[in-house]
Parts: sequence; structure tokens; C-alpha cells
Amino acid sequence: MNGLKFALVGAVAAMALGAAGAAGAQTPPDSYQGKDLFGQALYAKGRNPVNVGTGDELEKAAEAAKAAYQSNMTVDSATWYARLLGYQGLPKDAIEVLTVALKKYPDAPKLLRHRAHRYFSIREFDKSIEDGLRAAKLYENKPLEREKLGPFPASPDVVQFYTYYHLGQAYFAKHDFDAAAKWFHRAGEIGEGTGGPPDVTASLYWEYLSLARGTHYAAAKELLKNYDIDLYDLRDNSEGNNYFDGIQLFKKLRDPLDFYSERDTGKAFSTSDGIKSSTSYTLAQYYILRAEYDKAKPHLRKAMEIPTWSYFARIQAEADWILLFGNEKP
Repeated sequence: MNGLKFALVGAVAAMALGAAGAAGAQTPPDSYQGKDLFGQALYAKGRNPVNVGTGDELEKAAEAAKAAYQSNMTVDSATWYARLLGYQGLPKDAIEVLTVALKKYPDAPKLLRHRAHRYFSIREFDKSIEDGLRAAKLYENKPLEREKLGPFPASPDVVQFYTYYHLGQAYFAKHDFDAAAKWFHRAGEIGEGTGGPPDVTASLYWEYLSLARGTHYAAAKELLKNYDIDLYDLRDNSEGNNYFDGIQLFKKLRDPLDFYSERDTGKAFSTSDGIKSSTSYTLAQYYILRAEYDKAKPHLRKAMEIPTWSYFARIQAEADWILLFGNEKP
């Protein structure tokens, strides 16, 4: 590459990087991020909506990640910064960072996996699927990869697990249950070898729902029958055990009348909001699978009545409400 061309490319990259950094720096306290499935605006509120570390820790980690990203944009520095922006409830900002990085690293599956997740958060399911499928294709026949983390208490996730898991989420939200079951099953296979009981439990919960909602009842029943994880196996789970509890309800080992909770577990992604939405959504599924939609309705409504709009249960409740009740307002 000649000197002039190199300089021009460098200048363009620097301008793009600076623009993305400026967007992050100028993010106001209530920053517009997108719309929910009812057309209502989604705004970022608070410094730590999903309880990852403390607010001060998350803010300092995000500032350090931004500085590292701006000084040396790599696949790892971009994904780490974007991940922290996502924790702060700023998926739109994270998408901007990842999009800039993808211009430099267009075939980096990790960047695509993270952008797919953030597109899902703002309800852009088709874009999420497009990125997820491309990431899955790029990861074919490649070794499993763990996230490279900055100095912050986050889990070193296997990237392929969440590539497949979020594909399952996006297809489920579009009610393509066969495709959702395929990807949740694939995530579970990875979780079995690398993530242990928490990953197996989360992926099985959603695979069961995908099979049952797709009327593959025998396969769904067999999946529950073979699930033998107990709470002792989940003793080191860094998040709440709401998926485990849901599986127990589906196995008829819990009473639906006593199932609802909004207890803040103090764990990541398991705030009072998260538990309220998750248990409400599970109860809604319990009744949807029995075609008792009037009984499911108040639980879907409650699953959406939380300010933390990035939780999967709230997003899926929006999608199910529209499927079942159309234009009726929640």
C-alpha cells in the first residue's frame, strides 16, 4: 500500500473511531436506544440496570475499556467495550462500536456474535439472525473460543455458546420454533462440555419451550425427562436459578399458584425486575402450552411491566403478546 493510500485509510478509520467514541462519551443519562415491539421508545436509565458488579465498578471499567478501544481498536478491545456498554443498557451505542470494528475486521465472528445480541436487545430480530448466522458459519470447524475480559468481574463465556443461544432467542421471538430448537440444542451441546449445569439449564429451558410451542410434544417431554440437574449442581451459578425453577414447573414439580417471585437475588441479571419478568413469563408459557390464553395474558402483561427492557423474558413476552392478542394493548 503506498503512503498516500495508507494515510487516507488511516484518517478515515480514525474519524470513524473518533465518532464512535464521541457517541459513547456524549451519551446522556436517558439515551434513546430504540423501540419495543409496541412502538414505545426505549431509553437507557441508570448506570447498572442488570446488576453486573457495582455501578462505580461498571462505570470505571467502561471508561478503561473505551480508552483501550480508542488507543488500539482490536477485535478484543471492541467486543469488551461493547459488552460493557450493553451492561450499561446502551445496546445502540454498542452496535455503533461493533459496526466500526467490523469495517476493519469484517470476518471476525466474535464481533458479529456481540452485535447480534445487541440487535436482539433493540428488537431488530432479522438483523440479529443475519449476524448470528454469519458468525456461526465463520465458526464452523474452528476451535472453541473464550471471551478475553478486561479487569472486571464478568464470566469468560465461550463465544460459540452464546452465538447459538442468541440465534435461538431471535428465532423464538419470530415464532420460528423449529429453528429456535435447533440453535438452543446446539448451545446446550457446547454448554455440556464447557459451561456446565447453568448453561445446560438455560439452553434446555428454551429448547423445551421451542419444541413444545412447535407441537413436538414427545421430544419436549423426553428432554424434560432426561434433565437431572439439581440445585447442588447449580451452587456456583453466578446468576439466579430462574430457568431451573421454570423447568421444575414444566416437570409438574412446582405449583403454579406459588411460583411467582420478584425477589432480588443480588446476582447478575437477576434483579427484582429480572426475576419478576422471568417467573411471570414462565407462568405465561405454562398456560400457553395448555392453550389457556386468557390465563396466560396477565402473566405476559406482568412480564412486560418492568423498566429493564433488555431482559429476554420481557422481549419474548412482547412477541408472544402480539402473536396471541394482536393490536390489543397490554
